[in-house]
Amino acid sequence: MSPRITLADVAERAGVSRTAASLILNGRENTRLSVDARRRVFEAAEALNYRPNLMARGLRMDKSATIGFVSDRIASTRYAGPMIRGALRAARERDHTLFVTETEGDLREQELAIEALLDRQVDALILATVTGTIMMPERQLPVPLVVLNGSAGPGEYRSILPDEENGGRQAARHLIDLGHRRVHILGTSEPEYWTVPVQRRIESLLSEFSRAGVEVVQVALDRPVWDFETGLDTASRAVEEHGPVTAVVALNDTLAAGAYEGFRQEGLMIPDDVSIVSFDDDDIVSVLRPQLTTVALPFEAMGRRAVEIALDVQAAAAGEHLEQMHLRHRDSTRRAITP
Repeated sequence: MSPRITLADVAERAGVSRTAASLILNGRENTRLSVDARRRVFEAAEALNYRPNLMARGLRMDKSATIGFVSDRIASTRYAGPMIRGALRAARERDHTLFVTETEGDLREQELAIEALLDRQVDALILATVTGTIMMPERQLPVPLVVLNGSAGPGEYRSILPDEENGGRQAARHLIDLGHRRVHILGTSEPEYWTVPVQRRIESLLSEFSRAGVEVVQVALDRPVWDFETGLDTASRAVEEHGPVTAVVALNDTLAAGAYEGFRQEGLMIPDDVSIVSFDDDDIVSVLRPQLTTVALPFEAMGRRAVEIALDVQAAAAGEHLEQMHLRHRDSTRRAITP
């Protein structure tokens, strides 16, 4: 490996003192250094491919240009791609590096990860969760902390969540505007299994349908798992136990994929016999035919906003910050056929 280029090397090539080179490269204003000296220093740094010693700079400026990203299971789920991509892009735009760690939901591992990142002098921490709830550190941290995809509860912390209430209203309003007046909701379970986002999603759907006078049949899950098999079984049971409806809301896209097969086994065609709208805009929608109408979760925007707030915490009030969800209208819904 080539020896590391130092600030002294840049100063020598530019013909200035080390102090002058440091002032110029760190953007110090109101110095008596000439325009020509500045030009020579920047040209020397570029020619030598100079990379500053960030650890040394961090010690001098009390900043390390790094952010710690601690997740429970985000990094090993389908949420990882867009959420971490948004955080990475926002960090890069602000000349920061993102350190990503995974705890698999173990509280002790979370504590160790936080302490390890603090030992590396990160400028801020992001706690990301797939469950909607997270255990907060017991002690006051020396750096800003933002909770991503979960609620931090009362206190001085900031949290980033999808606007599930608005997302539920969009899904319900879409079916109402298409003339549907009897709807199944697939994916409900006992309230003790509801995370905060799930609760808001379901309550928003029920409220919007109620205001419009739509009859809602909730089909409870045999087990609180939103997977393909649950969607298939629940859709078939919905038809057998509750009779025909003209539309269905599935609480996520994987349930919807199972419902496609369940309804087909019952002899129902989508969207001719039954319209389906869902939530997430997961990768699975690309293989479904007809393509699924769904309300997209704004994971990339949430990851980006978490970094923005973490690095400028004073600009954001404590509490929840909601990211807008958007309905992706595709081919699985159509206007209700009235007799």
